[in-house]
Amino acid sequence: MPVNEPVYNLFLYVEGGFIKELGVSVHQMSGTDQEKLSKLQSLVDQDYGFATRFPQPKPLEWREYEGMARLGRQHEIFEEAFRACGAPAHPLVVVTPIVDGSPRIMAVTGIGKLDLEELHDTPAGSPGAMVDYLKAYVHDGKFDIPALINDDYFKAIKLLFNEQHYVSAAKLLMSFLDTIAFIELGDVRGSFVTWLQKYADLRSVGVTAEELWEFRNGLLHMTNLHSRAVIAGRVDRLVFFVGNISPLAAPKGEKYFKLKELIDAIVGAISRWIQSYNDDRSKIVDFVSRYDLTISDSRVAFISVSSEQ
Repeated sequence: MPVNEPVYNLFLYVEGGFIKELGVSVHQMSGTDQEKLSKLQSLVDQDYGFATRFPQPKPLEWREYEGMARLGRQHEIFEEAFRACGAPAHPLVVVTPIVDGSPRIMAVTGIGKLDLEELHDTPAGSPGAMVDYLKAYVHDGKFDIPALINDDYFKAIKLLFNEQHYVSAAKLLMSFLDTIAFIELGDVRGSFVTWLQKYADLRSVGVTAEELWEFRNGLLHMTNLHSRAVIAGRVDRLVFFVGNISPLAAPKGEKYFKLKELIDAIVGAISRWIQSYNDDRSKIVDFVSRYDLTISDSRVAFISVSSEQ
């Protein structure tokens, strides 16, 4: 005789990009796992309006949930609901987002870690085949963040510096600081300075995080050294130089620094920043959810284009 078991239609109620409630509908079913999953999928339209609701104490940003899914941790947010339903340790489930009151199904994926290849040729995927950095840089359960950061960003900075393209190296270094500040703190005002103040020891360079911010503004926006704050006289104008010479005497209102010393200081800051993920493993979800938004030379999509018109 086929044995019935409880299976679960799970729902994420999303409003304005935030998961504000969870929902659970329980069914007793028999058959193969695939037959049960297919049946649950067919019941989504019926279930989502009558599911038992569990309000989120703190709305969860959809991007953060996607980061959890990439790490295979998406079911953690349903733990309270599973306990309330007396669910077994490894329940059979279908998870469906309900966006602004309606089911939003853009792709069908497995239950484990979200593999970007599963999204290929779906509305949720990007055109072409792209390397998934979580597959390329996770080995034996260990995430090699240093190699990822080096390959995606720092390799190009070193290449430019070694080829004596110093202005371009400095520009790319400033852009890189923007990137890792975003990965650490999100899209918030002041993240560049906050990241430097938390992780970088700039004393050997002789500059401050605030001065580097104005250096960054002039360099990235106009490829000059005159941000508005510098022009107004609120911050000294930073001028970098390269060479094994003693720090140059700068006129009033200017400050000279060695570009290589700044790069070395940033390398030390990156090391401390990466260590923070070893100290606090909960940070990795934000890392993944934000890193998924970044682009790099090593993560391009390859698209086959037919020569036939």
